[in-house]
Amino acid sequence: MKEILQENSDAVRQAGEALVEIGTELAAGRIESALGRLEVAQQQYRVWAELDQAIIDIQEAVHDQKNTLAVQQILTELVGTILGNALRTGLH
Repeated sequence: MKEILQENSDAVRQAGEALVEIGTELAAGRIESALGRLEVAQQQYRVWAELDQAIIDIQEAVHDQKNTLAVQQILTELVGTILGNALRTGLH
């Protein structure tokens, strides 16, 4: 985690500055103003949250597809083995 924070030091600095600004408003008793900032920030990044969810959905679909392909491969091998055994038994 430390490496990720160091690699993104500008974003970390900006996040820290935003926290200080909100903390200053809260310390001054301007709760409504701080909550307003929060709402604005959430609206700005709503698209990002949707993109994050889309990425998660795609990763799950890929994972499911890989599992489906693995099951298909196993079933194909099983059927091949069963047919092979049946043919060998029938030929004897």
